[in-house]
Amino acid sequence: MKKLLIAFVGSLCILGIAIAQDQGTYMYETIYLTPKLDKISELNTNLSAHNKKFHGEGDYYAYVVSVLTGNHTGDYVWIMGPGNFARLDSRPADNDGHDADWNNSIMPLLKKMSQAEYWVRDSKQFYLPENTSGNKARIRFYKVKTGQNQKFAEMFTKIVDVYKSKELDRSVSLYWNTFPTAHGRNAATVAGMPNWAMYDEAGTFVADFESVHGEGTWEPWITEWRGLYDWMGNEIRKNLPALSGVEN
Repeated sequence: MKKLLIAFVGSLCILGIAIAQDQGTYMYETIYLTPKLDKISELNTNLSAHNKKFHGEGDYYAYVVSVLTGNHTGDYVWIMGPGNFARLDSRPADNDGHDADWNNSIMPLLKKMSQAEYWVRDSKQFYLPENTSGNKARIRFYKVKTGQNQKFAEMFTKIVDVYKSKELDRSVSLYWNTFPTAHGRNAATVAGMPNWAMYDEAGTFVADFESVHGEGTWEPWITEWRGLYDWMGNEIRKNLPALSGVEN
């Protein structure tokens, strides 16, 4: 479960080591997989077998999440990590049968494979409590304006401070896209989501924010925050542990 929550749930689902690490240690490779609708059952079986054979644990651990909202609704996201970039130089390939297995057992069951990205967790901007619940995460993708990355991260500290001060049982993290495209997303925030029911409840975050940072601080903060990015999009993702390298 902890592996998803720091990836985006990290992706979303996931590791729970709440100490600062070298950024490269928490890099995740993510790829969208669009299943053929009449091949989903076979794809699930083959993804599970592939990940357990080639991505069971360690540097090449991989897991799968499904996208529940947004433009990629119905897609899977295959996520490998965490690790550093050096591991990519010796990842499973032809010499151990990995590529042949992927090409023969996975690719024919997909409409397409798209948008490979490499996300690195910010070395300071995260909160990962040891005990979390739920198997979903809300990811907000941003196109941060040129020259505003540092300010964006500094302002996100205010959010992390609320989670820490209130000792919330949900994780939150900031990630950076290592190779963003010209008009693509270059930052993402990942928040653990215990269940859908939380959206039926009256939110307390604004009150919590002002109890930590002072009365009347929310509106100035959110106004300045919105001025740092060109656009923002949301995804909610659900962990699919049966398809992962090791069920957890």
